[in-house]
Amino acid sequence: MKLKDILTEINFKLLQGDLEQEIKELSYDSRTVRKESLFIAITGFETDGHAYIDQAVKEGASAVVVEKSPAKFAPGITYLQVENSRRDLALLAKNFYHDPLQKIKLIGVTGTNGKTTTSFLIHHILESAGKKAALFGTIKNLIGKKELSSSRTTPESLDLYKYFYSLQKQEIEYAVMEVSSHALALYRVYGMKFSAAVFTNLTSEHLDYHRTMLNYKKAKAKLFTQLKKDGFAVFNFDDQAADFMIQSSAAQNNLTYSLVNENADLSTANYELHNQDLHYQTKGVFKVDIALNTGGVFNIYNSLAAALTAYKLGINKELIVQSFKKFSGVPGRYEIINAGQDFQLVVDYAHTPDGMENVLQSALANKKNNLIVVFGCGGDRDRSKRSLMGNLAEQYADYTIVTNDNPRSEDPADIFTEIKTGFSKDFKDYEVIADRKQAIARAIDIAQKDDSVFLLGRGHEKYQIIKDQKIKLDDRKVALELLKTKV
Repeated sequence: MKLKDILTEINFKLLQGDLEQEIKELSYDSRTVRKESLFIAITGFETDGHAYIDQAVKEGASAVVVEKSPAKFAPGITYLQVENSRRDLALLAKNFYHDPLQKIKLIGVTGTNGKTTTSFLIHHILESAGKKAALFGTIKNLIGKKELSSSRTTPESLDLYKYFYSLQKQEIEYAVMEVSSHALALYRVYGMKFSAAVFTNLTSEHLDYHRTMLNYKKAKAKLFTQLKKDGFAVFNFDDQAADFMIQSSAAQNNLTYSLVNENADLSTANYELHNQDLHYQTKGVFKVDIALNTGGVFNIYNSLAAALTAYKLGINKELIVQSFKKFSGVPGRYEIINAGQDFQLVVDYAHTPDGMENVLQSALANKKNNLIVVFGCGGDRDRSKRSLMGNLAEQYADYTIVTNDNPRSEDPADIFTEIKTGFSKDFKDYEVIADRKQAIARAIDIAQKDDSVFLLGRGHEKYQIIKDQKIKLDDRKVALELLKTKV
């Protein structure tokens, strides 16, 4: 494609070169540059792409997009200056791949908690109804039957457009995508038009980046400004941020779901919760009996959001009911690990105060004996939640084991100290075991008949980050091996 055509809708200054040259590939990573590529230098948080321009040229880049004019220009290379290269990356990718979203219904799911499960459910319903759908999110990216690894909740804009181009070639009609606040703030979905969008909830998270809850809320709301006018949005009516999100919507059709308000478009006031499943009846735009093979009040919310979204996409209500019955759950989301032991063990990704409380409320509602909780807090992230999570552990658990999550560059001892500030001065029913494997082993060792053991914070994650090391650690595998030994 000619460079001048890739630059449609982009304000730029030509520093050197011409716009008639052919471009065969786009790249924002100098390690992936090939001959006749356009390299986009992005100013990142840890590294600056401008420092790798010479490397990109050496690898074959024939044109470079910059924010800062380089001190020297390589001969024969075209240099273009823009105001915001990260934002314009999305437009460059859209142009280069001929806007594949024109033929794809893009469904975005945002919120603090529930994005992954809600996305999985919507994708599962569509596939069960015979629709061709892709999934992009925290755990994996799925295109048809091909599973791709996921390094972040929402991929970079260029990677997304590569995926969308592949979907178009395979005639895949739907793309269901988790949309994080970082993705919205960092232009990863800039300029993309969504056919549908879902808001799950908003609680304190990522304040290390957003600084205030208002900034965080505004970042989430951006998704709904990118809806097509003939699209629709689905909102959790019970969340205090729902009105703010609804006011942000560019769609003409906005719908709500609720557990407490029968004025919502879809609601339920009659439900049953068990350790491994739940049942409820819906009211509103359609009435059905729903059964789901997973526990937790929060999964009623997730399934209501998915059901309402699928229904508005034209899926028959009976097909929705049948697909829920066949849903096997999401890895690391209220995942029950069973090796024949006489107590319950659950692995869950809950790593925020709200997520933790939701899981522990469900655990408490179904517990038969003692509740043992193993958790930690991530390093280099929002510190304000640590004491809150410590307080929740004391409030709900009969015994607590504080351990490492992903401490990253922080000293784990400092994280433990901040967690313990949430404990009352007389609280004694806890211990600190820094090594997470040992902490899980300890919980399993002390568990008695009919106890419940909950391993919180890491869910599906397969690696633990300590300093600059990435260590293999999967809570589910560790727990299963230890349970087999105990049994």
